[in-house]
Amino acid sequence: MKRKRNILFYTRKKGLDSKKQNKVREILADAARRCQIDIYEYPEIPENIDLVIAAGGDGTFLDASHIAVKYDVPVAGLNIGQLGFLAEINMDEWHIIDSIFHGKYKLTERMMIDIKASRGENLIFNEKVLNEVVVHRTLDAPMLLLSLKYGDEELPEYKADGVIVATPTGSTAYNLSFSGPIIYPTEESFVINAMAPHALTHRPIVLPSNKELVITIKDCKKSILNCDGRHIANIKKDDVITIKMSDKKLKYIANPERTFFSILSEKLHLGKRM
Repeated sequence: MKRKRNILFYTRKKGLDSKKQNKVREILADAARRCQIDIYEYPEIPENIDLVIAAGGDGTFLDASHIAVKYDVPVAGLNIGQLGFLAEINMDEWHIIDSIFHGKYKLTERMMIDIKASRGENLIFNEKVLNEVVVHRTLDAPMLLLSLKYGDEELPEYKADGVIVATPTGSTAYNLSFSGPIIYPTEESFVINAMAPHALTHRPIVLPSNKELVITIKDCKKSILNCDGRHIANIKKDDVITIKMSDKKLKYIANPERTFFSILSEKLHLGKRM
């Protein structure tokens, strides 16, 4: 006998509109009954997961995406937050959720990166990242001095408040706020973007992701390693951060009624006069 499909529902307990969350629960439960699907709400996790649905904004989606990657299942985002760039499905588009419950959806893969931080012989940090890796000084510390190596090639040293290494998915997040380029989300590349560099000649660089990127902390008083805004470590002088394309991909359920460019136009007002 074929087992029933299991869907994991993820939403944050704080910071979101509880009425919208409850409305989502009601509609998902109704759709699940009609499709004979079992729904579980995080942190309850069934033995077998077929799909993750995140209800919230992009921060909620990022949290849910790490669960989806862990269990190697697709994730869909319902926007009940604010911007909702990654959470592509809006509250009034329940016909799309119904299609997803029937197994009819458009699936794309998003590149992730593996990040390791070492202190001498010791590994102090190890994580998979969807959006970006950020190394930055604390507010009470002077600028950082960083050396970067891409494969066998040395980049000029970076003296700056920090550096952002973003994936294509993350190119529209923190990277964009530092005037970084937008990269098509299914591409496989890195964006290296200095944060308030001392040399105004530093510009964002886009590199293929088939080589390893190594960042060495040459000089710093206090600095932070921040991955996807959720995993944080303290970084010291001579620490080494290694970044490479992960063998894991995020299975991303896109809204079939939108394109990447229509979302850019709707959410970021691309090409519109303000």
